[in-house]
Amino acid sequence: MPHYTPSQAAAQQQASQAATQIAKAGVVSQHVASILSQNDRTVACAQRKPGLEDHRMSCFIIDASGSMKDCRDAVIQEQQKTITTLRNSSKCRRNALFIGQWLFSDTSTKLNPYTPLSTGGGDGVVLLDQSRYNPNDGTALYNTVFQVLQEIAANIAYSRSKAFSTTFTIAVVTDGDDTEGGADPNDIKAIVQELKTNGYLVSSIVIGIENPRLSRSKIEEIRDRLGFDTATFAGQSDSEIRRAFDAASQSALV
Repeated sequence: MPHYTPSQAAAQQQASQAATQIAKAGVVSQHVASILSQNDRTVACAQRKPGLEDHRMSCFIIDASGSMKDCRDAVIQEQQKTITTLRNSSKCRRNALFIGQWLFSDTSTKLNPYTPLSTGGGDGVVLLDQSRYNPNDGTALYNTVFQVLQEIAANIAYSRSKAFSTTFTIAVVTDGDDTEGGADPNDIKAIVQELKTNGYLVSSIVIGIENPRLSRSKIEEIRDRLGFDTATFAGQSDSEIRRAFDAASQSALV
C-alpha cells in the first residue's frame, strides 16, 4: 500500500503553522487552532489545477478493520466505481475536483493526498485492489478523522495564500465505532463546527454498515459525537455496499 510523502505534493506545511495562519484570518478560533496544532506534523498541500470555479476537495475515509473482511471484494469494486463516477462529473470535467483518500484499521493510512481528479485517469488517485485493501485489526476512526482535519486546515491556509477558494467534503464509511483512541471526539467536533460555520466544510457524512455491533442508533451517536451533518445506513450485502459508496460519491458533489 503506498505511503505518500510531503515532497510528492506541490507544497508542505506544518499543521501548527497552518492552524496559526487560519486563526489569524478568522477561519477558526484560537481554541480550535490549538487543537489542530496537537500532534504536529508536516502536511502535504494540493497544487491548484487551472479552472474557472472554486475547487472542491473531497475526502473519503474507509474502514479497513478486521470486521470488514466479509465486505472486502464489494468495497474494492464499489470504491473503483465511485472514482469512475466522479471522473464523469461536471466538476471533474471543469478541473475543479480533488480527491483525498484514507484507510483506517488500528492505524491510519493515506492512500493519496488531495489530488486533482482527471477524466482520463493517470492522476494518482488510488484505486483499491486486493493488495491495497486487506482489512485487519482495530478501528482508529477518531485519529484518522483528526488527521484529515489537519490536512483540510493546511490546504485552507495554502489556498488562501494563493488567493483561490476551496471547499471540502468528508465521507466516512465504517462498520464500527472507534477502538484505538488517539484523538478526542470533542476536539474533532469543535473543529468540524467551526469549519462548517465559516463555509469551508460543506458536507460531512457517516455511512454506517449495520451489523450486530453497529446499530442505527450507534451510527447516529457517532455522527453526533463527530459533529457531522448526516448519518446514513447500509447493510453488508454487495448491493448495500454499493448504496453506501453511492452516498459517499453524492456527498462529494453537493
